Amino acid sequence: MFTIAKTEASRGLWPVLKDSLREPEAGMVMVDVIAAGICGTDYHIYSWDAWSAGRVRTPMTIGHEFVGRISAIGAGVTGFSIGDRVSAECHIACGTCRFCRTGNAHICEKTSIIGVDRPGAFAEQVEVPASNLWHVPEGIPDAHAALFDPVGNAMHMVASAKVTAKDVLIVGGGPIGLFAAAIAKAHGARTVALQEPNQARAAIARSLDLDLVVSPRDPDSTDKILELTRGQGPEVVLEVSGNAAAINAALDLAAPGAVFALLGIPSGPVALDLGAKVVMKGVSLLGITGRRMYETWYQVEAFMLKNPALMGKVITHILPATDFARGFELMDEGACGKIVLDFASLKGRLPQ
Repeated sequence: MFTIAKTEASRGLWPVLKDSLREPEAGMVMVDVIAAGICGTDYHIYSWDAWSAGRVRTPMTIGHEFVGRISAIGAGVTGFSIGDRVSAECHIACGTCRFCRTGNAHICEKTSIIGVDRPGAFAEQVEVPASNLWHVPEGIPDAHAALFDPVGNAMHMVASAKVTAKDVLIVGGGPIGLFAAAIAKAHGARTVALQEPNQARAAIARSLDLDLVVSPRDPDSTDKILELTRGQGPEVVLEVSGNAAAINAALDLAAPGAVFALLGIPSGPVALDLGAKVVMKGVSLLGITGRRMYETWYQVEAFMLKNPALMGKVITHILPATDFARGFELMDEGACGKIVLDFASLKGRLPQ
């Protein structure tokens, strides 16, 4: 079985051939992976930054965004059959804590993450709790179906911020920012502007027919956003860059009473003038993590079924799984949108 793993505590990932997985345990399901998306979390593990070095135990097969077909079912599992096409929520919550029992499993403090804390989906097979699986309609292409997880992040942020009829600014044009822009348009935002300094990603954003795409390095960017929003500034800010300077600049630009949703994770502490930028302006800060289980999944399914063209514009590369290193090189270069690895093409080509 071909896998992509972090085998040593240094920058990089390595191909590893392992024995096929055993029969799934009770409550678990074995999924033969068809396609898997490369996530920002995977890039952190590839880079071996401080967060991943403190969290991930080597060796670890990584990857958590995927679609596949069920090949084996453990005891006690109902509602699924061999051959079903499924994706999965990568956050495995405890199910018994206060948060889980009040509909907030996405912030369960006992969460275990596929591809971070337990073997992941950059492999021909992955074992997943049946309770985390999601039946994927056949009308959703494999490359799109692999991305319920990141599109779910964007959907959770947009839905939480209530963008309908609002002027929206998205700070950061990585894949989740691009998905958020497409979702905000689909949810009836009055205007959608996106800030992104990378020219390749800005070009993808323009293909989504947004109202404004601007580089924060453009000295006229603030004036352009104010002109678009009739001088008041954005009523909703969706922050996905994690950049401290960008966060502060967007708070300055936000309209009084704005909703400011933060999904991007800064590399360290961020200094804010809370009095001037938040309290006195009446700005509401929303911390966004994961997806609401499983409200967000229903929303993402509907979006994917109705907007295949928008999904296809954000996915810029579908690579053979064996060419995974090229995917991470493209991310290094910033020369891509979303990258999907094709695992179905491995069938019959590699020794098991």
